Amino acid sequence: RTNIRFMQPVEAKCPVMLVTSSINGEGKSYVATNLAISLALLGKKVALVGLDIRKPALGRLFNVSDRARGVTQLLVRDNLNYTDISSQIQPSGINRNLDLMLAGPTPPNPAELLARENLNTIITELKAKYDYIILDTAPVGLVTDTLQIGKQADVTIIVCRADYTPKGAFELFNSLSEENKLEDTSEIVCGLD
Repeated sequence: RTNIRFMQPVEAKCPVMLVTSSINGEGKSYVATNLAISLALLGKKVALVGLDIRKPALGRLFNVSDRARGVTQLLVRDNLNYTDISSQIQPSGINRNLDLMLAGPTPPNPAELLARENLNTIITELKAKYDYIILDTAPVGLVTDTLQIGKQADVTIIVCRADYTPKGAFELFNSLSEENKLEDTSEIVCGLD
């Protein structure tokens, strides 16, 4: 938490942190959740957004069984406003400063939905209400969804797990950094889970 707070851009009033990994099972949702909780414990208003809409995990981590509400309900709409967005936000039940926007129902066209302008509208509206926004995304090594979402992030956190993350994944991370594929990110952090 401390190192990530030093990395955030000084001008970012509400930093958007994207959490990803190379493959499933590395602990990205676990890290995103714990980062969100630790920031909420500092008294900061935090929105944890489930953008791994192909294989969501946040509902399981927070014992929320309602899969009807979530970000996919917003991505498909036209003319979004804050009332629509706030209807998909729910309290975490863990800390009063932590709110959740789960993934919602799994759509047939995740990449197309995430490319819509609605994602930018959602993030912009959340920035006005929260101190931090944490985006739990799909593994960047498996699908292109995260590259679409990366345009919204100020800081990208790539979770690597000892004796689990393939060594070839580090070449992917380096090339993403060199080619600026995760746009508008200030840093890429590799941490061991």
